[in-house]
Amino acid sequence: MADAETPTNPALYPLTEGEATRAGLYQAEWMQQHYPDRFLDLSMPRGVFKGSREEWLEAAAIIMGGWLNFALSSKQRYTLYRGKASVKAVPVSFLKHLVDTYGGKPSEYQFNPQKVRYACSLQDGGMSTGRALAHVHYAHATGNNYHEIRMSVELGGRKRKGDSARVADVLLHEMIHTCATRHGHGGAFKQLAQNIGLVGPMTATMASPALATRIWDEVVSVLGRYPHNEVQLTARGQRGKGSRLKKCICMKCGFNFRTTEKWILQNRQAYADLRGADISQVPNPCFRCPTCMMSAPSMIVEGYPVGGEEE
Repeated sequence: MADAETPTNPALYPLTEGEATRAGLYQAEWMQQHYPDRFLDLSMPRGVFKGSREEWLEAAAIIMGGWLNFALSSKQRYTLYRGKASVKAVPVSFLKHLVDTYGGKPSEYQFNPQKVRYACSLQDGGMSTGRALAHVHYAHATGNNYHEIRMSVELGGRKRKGDSARVADVLLHEMIHTCATRHGHGGAFKQLAQNIGLVGPMTATMASPALATRIWDEVVSVLGRYPHNEVQLTARGQRGKGSRLKKCICMKCGFNFRTTEKWILQNRQAYADLRGADISQVPNPCFRCPTCMMSAPSMIVEGYPVGGEEE
């Protein structure tokens, strides 16, 4: 959470002394209004989060929501032209600039924590390598008048704080989408993302060093690790055998069937008892084929070494 005396830079460029002081005061007031006491209890002792992953996402979003809305109220404008960053003071706030440029109501560009819900789920795209790390369903599409941000189960943060910081900057990307619902990855989205400190292609942004530092100091160090282990998905065809049943094949006619380990062991034990031998001496194959009706066992159980002698 922000400290009014030593505010942290929220973007790529240094704030003026007056803006820095205003940023700290704004964040302190924002947290007082929107950060519920239950999140204070869930993150105590400091840096150890005891809630669910959805609660962690909500708490992180409230903290970073103050950064977004302060950037909208600021009269410092960040621009990036041909790889060169610059900042200038302008006579109107960033929010008014967006309204004048793209139209709509001011509230459409502001982050409202009361209108967003969070979840962790599988993403669209099946098992393709281009799966999104997160996705936002806009309020007009969800049918419940809430934006729904869904983080991928492949994003984990329980093991390392650095991974949790990555979850937070992906979350921030999706939060900006809720502030620019009609702009895709351009227009107001691009301007707000660059002003808050996200860099790289707008479809796959990363936190700038200054933003990454702020996320570490004010989100991860306060809340602790994101309470979710990364889920590693494996495409079909690359997985192990999908069935626990063992396949038995006749070496002569090719007849086959599947059965469990339990019945294989029972059959070998019965075969051993008939011979008065130990089960370790029972050969594989040890099933008689019902099609060939051979006197000696002729079926191989896949996965078992062939041993012993046949009669």
